[in-house]
Amino acid sequence: MEPLDSISQVGHGIWRVANRLFASNSYICATGEPGACFLVDPGTDVEVIEVGLQHLGLQPRHIFCTHGHFDHVGSAAHFQTKYGAPCYLHGLDLKTLRGGNFLMMAFRIPFSLKQPKIEEAEGLSMNIGGRELRFLTAPGHTPGSCLVQFGQALFTGDTLFGYGVGLSKLPEGDPATLKTTLLGFWDSLPGEALVLPGHGDCATFADIQRDNLPLLRFLGLLESSERER
Repeated sequence: MEPLDSISQVGHGIWRVANRLFASNSYICATGEPGACFLVDPGTDVEVIEVGLQHLGLQPRHIFCTHGHFDHVGSAAHFQTKYGAPCYLHGLDLKTLRGGNFLMMAFRIPFSLKQPKIEEAEGLSMNIGGRELRFLTAPGHTPGSCLVQFGQALFTGDTLFGYGVGLSKLPEGDPATLKTTLLGFWDSLPGEALVLPGHGDCATFADIQRDNLPLLRFLGLLESSERER
């Protein structure tokens, strides 16, 4: 498979990179400024992301990580060093980040994670190309998991999937906390928001609220959802 075959446009100015070494989604998001973009969750396939950047004529100005697992921060140090882009991660996930190489050894993944220099993401809000980008704290998958909201785009890492339930059974995960987190966002996120998860396909939040039956069951909302149909 050619590197460009792993890249697809999923929204206005947003491209998904399907990492091949360990399946996860990374995202290239144009900022609206000439030649500028940011990366979300740069995973283990440096080459594919680089090919995407070159093909699109973009250079990353920032790197945003929804959480500290290796498949979401694996190439952050590379892009930080090459482009001088600051890398943002919630401080509660620094331990998770530092344990990345151990976890990859456990999964027998032939990849070595270099540690990027981290900027604190808790409560982060900044203007990028005339639009607000915000980190929304969303613990459960990991203690420092976050959602990254940029206009109508919502990068959700492993907290919220388009189809299925966010992960909470790995070390540091807590299903009860994940459930509380998701219920806390359930009535406040806009239905038209495009959910861009760390694994699997994208979906609008309204579609997830209506059609993601495993998630509705996990949250205890399936019966009420069925009554409304």
